[in-house]
Amino acid sequence: MKYTKQVIAQMPKCYAVGMFDGSDASSFLAAVEKEGPIRRFALDGTPMETVAKGPGGVMTIAQVPRRNDQFLATRKFFSPNFGGADAAIASYTHEAHDAWTERTLCDLPYVHRFGLLEGTDGTLWLLACTIKGTAETGVKDDWRVPGAVWAAPLNGQLEQYDDKNQLELTCIASCQVQNHGFWTAPDKSFALISTAAGVFRYVPPASPEGEWDITCLIIQPTSDIVVADLDGDGANEILTFSKFHGDTLSIWHETEIKDRYELVWTDPSKREFLHALWAGDIAGKRVAIIGHRKEARDLLLVHYTDGTYHVDVIDHDLGPANVWAYNDGTNDRIIAAYRETDQLALYTVKA
Repeated sequence: MKYTKQVIAQMPKCYAVGMFDGSDASSFLAAVEKEGPIRRFALDGTPMETVAKGPGGVMTIAQVPRRNDQFLATRKFFSPNFGGADAAIASYTHEAHDAWTERTLCDLPYVHRFGLLEGTDGTLWLLACTIKGTAETGVKDDWRVPGAVWAAPLNGQLEQYDDKNQLELTCIASCQVQNHGFWTAPDKSFALISTAAGVFRYVPPASPEGEWDITCLIIQPTSDIVVADLDGDGANEILTFSKFHGDTLSIWHETEIKDRYELVWTDPSKREFLHALWAGDIAGKRVAIIGHRKEARDLLLVHYTDGTYHVDVIDHDLGPANVWAYNDGTNDRIIAAYRETDQLALYTVKA
């Protein structure tokens, strides 16, 4: 594949990206890990507007289903730049006259990633992960109090929630050590969450009063996950990074036994601080895009060719934190948030 790169913005500690299909235009959003804005861009990379000037600390961006004017984002998530004790999930609504209103959906200390799922009864759910429970001030690697997984049905308009009237969350899984990775199924029927114990599937209940179905799929300390059928055999593979912020890319293949995956490939190259991860179709081929934040700091393409998995370099020495890809109707594009070099980059991809 051939890649044409544009640096479309300089954003200090550029970190999060997410798609936003607005009533005015299809677009994407980008935000920063430290203090700074959430910005909106057209699919060709043209800057559109600043949604919020701060405070920053954005790990996850997710458009609210059935709304073309609203998305959710983490705020002051736990990282080396924010303590995490005052972290929250906020809603951002596009109002008349092109103004955006920010409201607190819920305070959630040490929130890291979240997703929006839909039950079989049509109920919309928030599923959110706290990466730890608390931490001693000034101690970066204090994991003594584990995180948890929290859930709440989203009934009615989210504009009803603010600082004084917050969404009430329920803990559905406690003792989730290094609760870091999150992948939402395209149809929003389930999510995968990865922790120091492994990879777990979360399926929302059939009614707000029901129980979540939680199933362990892989037993391995795992930092991030994504699902794709890279080899094209009709069965899914799960790509994993291990251990926490680790250096090992592995691929696990679905077996004939329900909910059982077997390890089929491990990248022989070690890549320090793997973090960025996306999978889907680019230039007519099912691929994954990955990136790591230390040493070579590469953006990479993972694909299955001639009976095995391969890793190709897209770009070098930039330090991607998160990545996404899409088709704008004419071109396949990749957005890369380069946290280590303060760049937001857009690639046009040709076969």
